[in-house]
Amino acid sequence: MSTRCFWLTTLCALVVLTAGSLAAQSSLSGTAAGLVQNFRARSEASGVTQVSGTALGFTGSLRFRRFELGVQYAEGTLQPADQVSESRDLVEGALALRFLGTPWLSVEMGPRVRHYATPSGAERWVTWRLGGRVETALVGTSVRGYAMLWRGLGLDVNVPPGSGSTRGGEVGVTVNMGPGPLWFTLGYGIDHAQVRDAARGETVETLTLTAGLRRR
Repeated sequence: MSTRCFWLTTLCALVVLTAGSLAAQSSLSGTAAGLVQNFRARSEASGVTQVSGTALGFTGSLRFRRFELGVQYAEGTLQPADQVSESRDLVEGALALRFLGTPWLSVEMGPRVRHYATPSGAERWVTWRLGGRVETALVGTSVRGYAMLWRGLGLDVNVPPGSGSTRGGEVGVTVNMGPGPLWFTLGYGIDHAQVRDAARGETVETLTLTAGLRRR
């Protein structure tokens, strides 16, 4: 096992233990989950570059009354569509503060950082997102659908340096396995970023399968 995989596994375990411990000792509720993500990115600079691959990671949250703090992390290796260019490593992390206004509507804000290790050096996209999410029951209380739209309050890119605009959304379905704490989510997301004053943009599509535990 590589050092990076070791620390990823350790961090995921700490999230699970912390969420469970806090939920048991207070009025907090928590979730902890692992995820598998199919990642496809299309970059437009001097030409068009397309890469795709699989990322592994985790997600977790802690909720107190109507406020929730969520975290997500994933990493993987992306292969170029031309099968000639070198592969690139991907690391992505996000933090979000949510306000659950009703059982079916919530808003959230927070940063998301996407880091590529490319042959020419590190490439980093940092976005501050503000979004809203709606949920609805599809089959009783065991299957729920959701949709989210968000817009970037700020975008910072280091290669080439600049700022810009970004927006995106996600739709999916969550299945709760009976009265137990186990749940699954399958979601499709897309976002588009455009660097201002530069002929550079990026569109990212993700298909994410998440499996986790909920502690109340």
